[in-house]
Amino acid sequence: MEGIPTTPSKEKSLEKDEFSGSKTLEEIARIQKGRDLSALSVKELSSIREKYIRLKQELNIGGKEVKEGMETSYEQAQEIMGESFYGTEEIKNTFGFEFPKEKIPHVPYTPEVLEKAKENGEMLVLRVESDGSGSSITMQRMNEIMQTILEKDSEEEQEKLLYDTNWYHEEDFFKNASLKTEWRIVGKEFIPDSTSKNYIEQTKILRDYLFGLESLSEEEKSECTDELLEGLQKMLDDDYDKNWQEVAKKLSELLVNKNHRRIPAEILYDWVLQFRNRKDRGILEENYDWSNTLSSDGGLVYVGYADRGGVDVGAVGPGDRGGILGVVSLR
Repeated sequence: MEGIPTTPSKEKSLEKDEFSGSKTLEEIARIQKGRDLSALSVKELSSIREKYIRLKQELNIGGKEVKEGMETSYEQAQEIMGESFYGTEEIKNTFGFEFPKEKIPHVPYTPEVLEKAKENGEMLVLRVESDGSGSSITMQRMNEIMQTILEKDSEEEQEKLLYDTNWYHEEDFFKNASLKTEWRIVGKEFIPDSTSKNYIEQTKILRDYLFGLESLSEEEKSECTDELLEGLQKMLDDDYDKNWQEVAKKLSELLVNKNHRRIPAEILYDWVLQFRNRKDRGILEENYDWSNTLSSDGGLVYVGYADRGGVDVGAVGPGDRGGILGVVSLR
C-alpha cells in the first residue's frame, strides 16, 4: 500500500496500534454512554478529548487535527471561563443591543485550552462586527453608543468613554477600523516584563511568550527572527529621525504583531465590556496597551489610562519606552 512501509517491525507495531485503538474507543464509549456530546459535562468532554487525541496518536493519523481537537459549545465555554467569559449577555449589558444567536460563531478553542487560559489569567471575549442597527463597531460608534448610555445612568462611575478625541477624530483607526465577529482569548494583565521596553523589545517578548504557550505559528516564528529585530534596532540607532517611521511600519506589519496585538477598537471594546460587567478597570486603569496600529503621522497608537474622565489615546515612535506602556496578548 502506498506510503505504508511493509517491514516486519512496522507490521507488528501496526497490529499493536489497532488493539490499543480499540481499547481507547471502548473507554470513550463508556464515558459517553450513548449520549449526544452536548449533554456531557465539561469534565466528561475533556476526558473524551484526551482519549480522542491519544487514539489519533496511537494510529498515527491526522496530525493537525490532533492539535485542533474539538470545538467548545457556548455553554461549555461559559462554564469553564466563569467571570472571565464575555458573551452576548455581557454585550447587551454594555451596549444595549442583542446580538443574534444564529450569528454567534463556534468557540474555536478546546476545553483544555480554555481551562489553561483561565489559569493563565486570560479572558474569552466575543467580538461582534455590528450593533443592533447594523452599524460597524468602530471606536467612533462605541463612543456614540456609550455617551447616550452614560448620560442616562446617573450612578455610573464613568463620565464618558473616551477622554479627548480632538487629535484623532479624523483618524482611520477611530472612524473606520471595525471589529470582526469572532472569539478571542485576551490577557487581563500585561505580558511579564513588557513595560519599560521599546516596541522592538516588546515584540521579541511577545513572540517568546506566545511560543511558550504554543500559540505561535511557524510562519509567525520564522518571520520574526532575532536578526530581523536587531536590524530594525540598528536602523533606529543609526538615524532615529530618518528611520523611525519606516521601522514602525515594518513592525506593525509583522504577523506576530498583526495577529497577537490588538487594534485600538479592540482594546476599547474589551475594556468597556470588562468595566461595565465586572466594575473592573483592569490593567488599563493606570497603564496603556501598545496596539499594532499606525496613526496618520506614523506613530504606534496606544490606549489606556482608563479613569472616570475617559479612556486616553495617544501615539509614539517605536523607540519610546514607558513604565506604564505594556502589551496585552491576543490569541
